[in-house]
Amino acid sequence: MKSIGLRIKEARLARNMKQEELAERIGAKSPSAVSTWESGRAKPDCVTFLKICEVLETSADQLLGIKSSAECPSLTEWGLIKKYRIVDDFGKKAVNSVLAAEYERVLVSQPRKPRQRKLSMDYYNYPASAGTGNFLETELPEKIWVNESSEAEQADFVIPISGDSMEPTFHSGDRVFVVKDDALEEGDIGIFIVNGDAYIKELGNKCLISHNTAYKPIPLRSTDSVYCCGRVLGVVSE
Repeated sequence: MKSIGLRIKEARLARNMKQEELAERIGAKSPSAVSTWESGRAKPDCVTFLKICEVLETSADQLLGIKSSAECPSLTEWGLIKKYRIVDDFGKKAVNSVLAAEYERVLVSQPRKPRQRKLSMDYYNYPASAGTGNFLETELPEKIWVNESSEAEQADFVIPISGDSMEPTFHSGDRVFVVKDDALEEGDIGIFIVNGDAYIKELGNKCLISHNTAYKPIPLRSTDSVYCCGRVLGVVSE
């Protein structure tokens, strides 16, 4: 990792400035002070450090080696910013006009990412694990747009999930693709209606299995009313 002294030296050389000149412009007590800082034998105090930043037309972040979320301007860019602040309104308008034209030129020349296609899907706003199971027959679906995917092309409808019983596979609030299928095999995840309640579960051997180990399997008895609305294909991506 570069030291502060080395960064000061690089910034000074980029300005074609000698150590003695930098020392004089920041009001250093000794001309050799800059050499002492650049060699790492000492560091400037806070006030002197800010003066160095101003004279070398750079930022404190750059000399300290701090990377911010936004990219720091280079030394050349700092120089342009300083000049921009000095010119009058006429000059600023001229710079803005040229900059806007060049910005548009670069945008037009850059290849654009193709927009992801959207598909319209039936959406039943009736969370699995939180209500009665006759919504497919009694409720009219809404229409939502989803990103095109293999799951979206296969699915017949989308349904939201409520509760944490299927974590970490599915989370409360997730919306999932469902294809109508009443012939699921063990290990398949589906939307099941058990005695009027809707669940998203993995089909087990005469039971419905939660992926969250805090929940016990739901046994399927011969006296239960069990209906499978469909097989879950995956989560709808936002």
